[in-house]
Amino acid sequence: MPEELKNNTEASKGQPSQLGKELSDIVDGNNKVREAETQIIISGTQAYQTAEKGRPELEDPATGIVELHYTNSSGSEITLIGTHHVSDMADPEVQYLGDKLQSISDKSSKVLILESQYGEEGGIPDNPEDAFGEFAYMAAVGKQAGIEVIPGEPDPHDTAKKILVERPGITRDEVALHYGLKTLVGVFRDSPTASLDAVAPYLHHSVGVAGDKSEGGWVEKSTTRDEVVRMSEQEKAIIVKEMPAIVDKLNAEFEKIKPGERLLQLEPDGKLTLLYDLNKPPVLWDPSPEQSGGQPNVITEISRMDMLMRDRHTFELTVHAIKRGKEPIVAVGSSHVSTLKPAFDAAYS
Repeated sequence: MPEELKNNTEASKGQPSQLGKELSDIVDGNNKVREAETQIIISGTQAYQTAEKGRPELEDPATGIVELHYTNSSGSEITLIGTHHVSDMADPEVQYLGDKLQSISDKSSKVLILESQYGEEGGIPDNPEDAFGEFAYMAAVGKQAGIEVIPGEPDPHDTAKKILVERPGITRDEVALHYGLKTLVGVFRDSPTASLDAVAPYLHHSVGVAGDKSEGGWVEKSTTRDEVVRMSEQEKAIIVKEMPAIVDKLNAEFEKIKPGERLLQLEPDGKLTLLYDLNKPPVLWDPSPEQSGGQPNVITEISRMDMLMRDRHTFELTVHAIKRGKEPIVAVGSSHVSTLKPAFDAAYS
């Protein structure tokens, strides 16, 4: 099972949650918050490239972490932390983050809002050493220390729906390809070949983010990551039967952005082979490929919108936590600091 899916599972899809409604109400009912949210920078723009060039000046030379502190009108402290994604739990960044959380005196007043966390049942490791990545590590340390942990990621099904509404030129097939590509990196991390039976639940889930067949998507029934983790052998067998058609669709959509290239090869014996090096820079979902000499395509646009939706969600969770009387510690990848900082500056400076 890919570590990303072990640690992260989103809440059930469907009607907007009570939290989602509360977040919308907070933004709609507060002019300053609503205006501040519009200051979030869209990745790939000139403003984003300028912010990224200036980000190294904000980084701590010992850990590479960006740490910004704000105080709202009531005197509550808001902390925005930008990290470099790491998996080595001995990395100085990870050690710093753990020590920072442990040193908090009034832990009941704080709340952690963490990127890459979706809030699945039992998703936070009991032992921080069992965590994969700095955010899962922070969640585990926070759990041990008695600090409330809030998953920072929105339900990707909701994100996909919003992308399709706000960017009507993007198709559902393109959204399915985008989320499928990101999952393929995880399932083929150690080898270019894998058993279809092993990867089917994860790939099926990812392309299903774009919707099921009743909505024009590729899958009979979309699944949550919780459902993927709990899936029975009988349920997996049903999904495996859908996979040949899904592989064909992935190849067809991939060739539109990479003419003459094939993405996957499915053998009669159930062996699935990744034919394209998805780690080749710039990666296809890089929201700002121009910085690496690449050219944007529709996957780039979806990545930019996905990042914007996630940033909005993070900002709204922060506002919601403050309204509850908490002092949020918001931890995101460092590129999200570049996009979020203007909104935090507008709301809390």
